[in-house]
Amino acid sequence: MSIRAYVLLRVEAGKLNSVISTVSKLPQVKEAYPITGDYDAIVSIEVENVADIREAVGTKIHKIDGVKETSTHIAFK
Repeated sequence: MSIRAYVLLRVEAGKLNSVISTVSKLPQVKEAYPITGDYDAIVSIEVENVADIREAVGTKIHKIDGVKETSTHIAFK
């Protein structure tokens, strides 16, 4: 069974399109969209376990140029 999580991103000014393009290429990412509100983008990821969330967010998404901050939320089915 897979785990779905939603990652909210705060992005540096002028880098939103680049961040969305880069994050969308990650294999764990199912969808990525710019949004309004306190965050700049939302990313839907699907992984096999919680360790994979840590890997996707901590070592991949956080290292994308322009990503300032994330907030990760696991969805319950």
